[in-house]
Amino acid sequence: MKVFLALAAGYVLGARTGSEHFEEVVRSMRAIKDSEEFHDLVASVRNHAGATLRELATMIDRPAADGSDPAAAGDLVERVRHLAGLR
Repeated sequence: MKVFLALAAGYVLGARTGSEHFEEVVRSMRAIKDSEEFHDLVASVRNHAGATLRELATMIDRPAADGSDPAAAGDLVERVRHLAGLR
């Protein structure tokens, strides 16, 4: 996914600036990628995603408040739909 985003950003920026400014764009992107702020942002996003996934796992493992348990039948999709109120 990271490679795709880098390619897409490079294509868009390269198309707008033309070939003569390509090296400048590459240097700028590398500077952003190597910056402490970017590393902090990536770490923050990873931490948030991890916490969200742990919270979702806890919700899925917890029995339903109304006593019904779609996960008992082994259907994880039904359990998530039940928790999200889609059923």
